[in-house]
Amino acid sequence: MNSFVIIASIIGLAQGAQWSYDYETQWPGVCRSGTQQSPINIMTQDALVDKHGAHIRGPLQFRGYSNVHVEATNNGHTLKWSNVIGTPAPTLSGGPLRGNYTFLQFHLHWLSEHAIDGMKYPLEIHMVHIKTGLTLEEALSRDDGLTVIGVMCELHTGPENEDALKQIMPDVPSLVDRNENPHDASFIDLSRLLSPNPQSYYTYHGSLTTPQCQEAVTWIVMDQPLHISDNQYKQFSKVDVGGMFNYRSLQPVNRVVYRSVASGSSIVTPGLLTLLVSTINGLASNLYYYAKKGKCLITNAKKKIITGIWTAECPKLLN
Repeated sequence: MNSFVIIASIIGLAQGAQWSYDYETQWPGVCRSGTQQSPINIMTQDALVDKHGAHIRGPLQFRGYSNVHVEATNNGHTLKWSNVIGTPAPTLSGGPLRGNYTFLQFHLHWLSEHAIDGMKYPLEIHMVHIKTGLTLEEALSRDDGLTVIGVMCELHTGPENEDALKQIMPDVPSLVDRNENPHDASFIDLSRLLSPNPQSYYTYHGSLTTPQCQEAVTWIVMDQPLHISDNQYKQFSKVDVGGMFNYRSLQPVNRVVYRSVASGSSIVTPGLLTLLVSTINGLASNLYYYAKKGKCLITNAKKKIITGIWTAECPKLLN
C-alpha cells in the first residue's frame, strides 16, 4: 500500500512550487527530451479504426466504480479526488489494456489538455490507474505501467446538465485555495464521470502530462463528452492553481492513434456554447502568457541594466 501513497502523490501533481505551467521549457525529467509525450491533438481521420481487434481486444471492463471512497485536495496545480487508502478501489481492464489496472485518483484540467480535430474542450477529467500488482518503480519504468482515462466536458445551459459533476461540486468552494491537506472523504459514483458511451474512445501510448512526464501511460480518451453547466464551469475560474488555466501544451503526435469500433461509427460535434467558451478561453490563455512574458522581459531588462546579468528564461506561448 505504501507504493500507492507515493505514486498517488507523484501522479496527483503534489510537487508544490517545483514546476509551473508558466515555464514548461524548464520542466524536469523527460518532459523536454521525451519522444512520446502527452497531450496530443487527435485527428479523427488519421486514427485507425481497430475493426479486427489487433490492438483493442474486446470491450473495456469497469468494476467497482459505483461506490468509491475519495478525498479531495487542491495541490496548487489541480483539484483531485483520490481513493482513500485502505478502501476498495475500482479496477479497469479490457480494450487496449493487458491485465488489470487499479484506480488511484481523478483530477481536472481547464481547458482540456487533449484536442480532438483541433478542438479544445472547456474541461477534461483524468482518471489515473496503475497496473495492479506493480510497485511505483516498476509502473513508471514500463510502457504499460499506467493508464489514464480522459473525459471531455462540454458546456450547456440549464440545471438539467449538472448531473455529471453534481457529486463533486459541493467540494469546490472549500478547495478554492491551495491546500495539501485532504478534504473530508465522501462516497461517489465514479461511473457518472465517464463518457455517455465509455466504449467509444481513442487510445495511444503517451506520457504523464505533468513532471516528470514519464512515458508509461496507455491513454484512453473518450470521444463523447459529458454535459456540464456553464454555472458549474464558472466555479473553476475561482480556484487557485497558479494561473488562469492548468493544461500542458500539445505535443507532437508522431505515433499511431487507434479508435474503437464504437468510435469509428460516430463523430460528435461540440455544441455552440462549448465552441464559444473554448475560443474565448483560448484567446484569454494566449493573452495571459503574452502578459506573463512581457512582465518577465521588463523585469529581466531592469536587472540586466543594474547587474549586467540576464537572470531567467521567460515563458513561451503554450499554444
